[in-house]
Amino acid sequence: MTALAGATVLAAGFLLLVRLFRVVERSGEAVATARLALSDFRHPGLDDDAKEVALQRHARRLFALFAAITLGGAAAIGLPAVLVWLLGQSGLVSFDAVLATALSWPFILGGTGLGIAAFALMRRR
Repeated sequence: MTALAGATVLAAGFLLLVRLFRVVERSGEAVATARLALSDFRHPGLDDDAKEVALQRHARRLFALFAAITLGGAAAIGLPAVLVWLLGQSGLVSFDAVLATALSWPFILGGTGLGIAAFALMRRR
């Protein structure tokens, strides 16, 4: 296995796990929940007790989303890295070479170009 293949495993694994753990969707839900909390806070028809109950409910949901986003993001980064590290320990690839390749500007530029092309193709469908 080459360093390029290992870097591809890192990037593809990260993208797959971010999607699997619904990190982006949960981030959008956190923004929507924060907007609802602000709306409830500003609502003139609610008394202070009702506002407090609503804001506490929103705070609990935001905390749960924070935990899910944080753990999902950490797992999305960590699991592919552990896989490549294990491949490095078995002698199939150099972990340092994979990281150097993944952080190189040609790999980042190529990945960005492929991502833009994939996004454009998905938008057409």
